[in-house]
Amino acid sequence: MASPLLSRDGMELCEAAGVFTLTMTRGENRVNPEFVALLSQALELVEAAPSPKVLVITSKGKFFCNGLDLEWMQTQKGDSLDMVESFWKCLARLLVMDCHTVAAINGHGFGAGMFLSLACDWRVMQTGRGFLNFPEANLGMRLRKGFSELAKCKLSPHTLRRGVLAAHRFSAEEALKCGVVDEVCSAEDLGRVAHEFALSKKPDALDLLRFSGHAFRQVKMELYTDAYRALTGPGTAEPDSRL
Repeated sequence: MASPLLSRDGMELCEAAGVFTLTMTRGENRVNPEFVALLSQALELVEAAPSPKVLVITSKGKFFCNGLDLEWMQTQKGDSLDMVESFWKCLARLLVMDCHTVAAINGHGFGAGMFLSLACDWRVMQTGRGFLNFPEANLGMRLRKGFSELAKCKLSPHTLRRGVLAAHRFSAEEALKCGVVDEVCSAEDLGRVAHEFALSKKPDALDLLRFSGHAFRQVKMELYTDAYRALTGPGTAEPDSRL
């Protein structure tokens, strides 16, 4: 039975048999200071837990995460820069977390939502509803260094061109074909499939007899050095001219 570790303001973290499930239920799950603070708190709880473990991030309804809260950002100026940098630090922590991480994509993942899924090691997406999309070209905005390096370390050049330069919306089937996601399933099966997928990535299931969370984190930092540095470096999240 799942044990609740966090349940506040539309962010719930539960654990069962070493599988941590973070469920976002904040409507569109727009990225703003409250969202970032809750995400950071949840990640801290997972980081503090001993191995073996695995993390699943998901949502309910139409949206996985519908990107940055642009309406809030347009009124904040300097504060919006701080918020983006804080979100990037969450992405960096997720990118190099000391366990396998799985995004169970239940609906639209636009902009920052797309990057939240890319920061995970694996992605499972439901069919029939939802697209993954880089909207910057459509909005007349730049991508920013942290986001671009994260995308480059997870996606092929062909997929990047189509996704970023053409702002293509990837359905679940297209995302699977392009390697954006690793598995697709029906909406009814998403919870079960994501949970089974997560269990298959636990160290004992992979026969990793001498698994070390600390070493695993270092391996990820070596694989994703440029993205990690871009997400954690100073002054790289300067605000877009439109904001």
